[in-house]
Amino acid sequence: MSGMLEADVIVIGGGASGITAAVAAAEKDAKVIVLEKGSTTGGAANMGMGIFAVESKYQKAQLVDFTKEDAFNLLMNYTHWRVDARLVRKYIEQSSDTIEWLETMGVEFLGAYKYFEKSTQTWHVVKTRGSNLPAERCASNMFRALTERAEELGVEIMYHTKATKILKENGYVTGVELVNTDGETLTAECNAVIVATGGFGDNPKMIQDILGYEWGKDLHSFRIPGVQGEGLRMLWDVGAGKTVPTMELTYTTPGVSDIFKTISETMRQPNLMINLDGNRFFNEELMNNTVYTGNAIALQRERMAFTIIDDSILENYKKTGLDYVTVHHNIKSIEKWEKEVQGYQTGGESDTAGLANLIKDDQKSQKNFYVADSLEEVSELTGINLKNLKVTIEEYNEACTEDDQMFFKKHKYMKPLKGGKYYVARHYPAGYGSLGGVKTNDKLEVLDPSGIKIPGLYASGTDACNIYGDSYCFFMPGNTMSFAINSGRMAGYHTVEYMDSDEFQ
Repeated sequence: MSGMLEADVIVIGGGASGITAAVAAAEKDAKVIVLEKGSTTGGAANMGMGIFAVESKYQKAQLVDFTKEDAFNLLMNYTHWRVDARLVRKYIEQSSDTIEWLETMGVEFLGAYKYFEKSTQTWHVVKTRGSNLPAERCASNMFRALTERAEELGVEIMYHTKATKILKENGYVTGVELVNTDGETLTAECNAVIVATGGFGDNPKMIQDILGYEWGKDLHSFRIPGVQGEGLRMLWDVGAGKTVPTMELTYTTPGVSDIFKTISETMRQPNLMINLDGNRFFNEELMNNTVYTGNAIALQRERMAFTIIDDSILENYKKTGLDYVTVHHNIKSIEKWEKEVQGYQTGGESDTAGLANLIKDDQKSQKNFYVADSLEEVSELTGINLKNLKVTIEEYNEACTEDDQMFFKKHKYMKPLKGGKYYVARHYPAGYGSLGGVKTNDKLEVLDPSGIKIPGLYASGTDACNIYGDSYCFFMPGNTMSFAINSGRMAGYHTVEYMDSDEFQ
């Protein structure tokens, strides 16, 4: 590499937010360099399926009665107004236009979907060429299109290039220090920097220090390779204010979820769930809101919980199908149950795809699904308190004939345990990565600890995703990826506004 590296805007990270920011800034005639330490763009979002939007043409065509006002009120009430209302409002306002903007690049959408029964229909799933069905990883088509558009606009994407430091002079951002593909340390000069590095989901030390979970023990989140939190550290080092990050929490059955899909989906139906003490702690009707389920499991002893079914419940599912069918796994029947149970017990292979590739080998080898001939054996295999387990099942079975007086679960989901074989799955908190960590305003300008902006410094995507309060809002599915894309787009436009303003010197 020869000559001076310089650009109007340098984007650190070429994931969902970074590549979108690069396109937005380049559309406004900025010269843009993207520094991507990996070999591809799109990052974690390539594993996803679609983005949130409100009042899109798809929703209008599908007669979805959910407005921008509804979305704003839902999110602000959900977070108790502990988030930046101006940023939320702008994000929601732009979301439908972003769908059309992406379509100008050749991205196609299948329509607007729910993620679970009680969610809103805001999840715009990307179409895979030649198919009219939702498919895992289909969002990768969107990032391919954004990358092609970036290249058309003259964006220089430097792969295998790692940013190490953000440079400032007289309070203004002036460049980035980086290590290039040859291992040389270089300085790239610029007028504005957008940090879009995706949080710290692949950094167990930061997860433990900041969030208090021991990864692999009481948290089994996806670890997108390379998402190490360097962007946040560079921002903090250059004087950015901190926010308290959270985890985009869900729940999982390590070694089963995304691998043995029929077992996984069957054991995630709204049946009896208990903790190590043998007590119920949750209205299992909400099992398909994975955020609420993950939150509740995280409060239990050793951060684990168990769902239990028996042969009679299995027979019911064979006849009627599952209570809940998810768009992304689409397991409607349990025809593969026996085959998968045998495969799991003998260490055999399964029909894995998509997200299973992100699961570490030591997670896959953990035993978290059990078959037992008695409650005594259930207790022996799992460590669940036997005395309480028996009392809980007796009370639960009684509630199945009347009403669930404990958590008011709908009667149609109350299926008694009659014996025969018992099937038990052990669940732990999981998640898709960290959320937030750096203070921004509604223009995605990075603020110092006192709330004053650092001129020329922007953050977008996961690093700046402080809009959910303490828990990701699964009531409006597609939100994380959509915030990444929409905040990237906003940051890209605002860098150009900044460079055209009197403030820029």
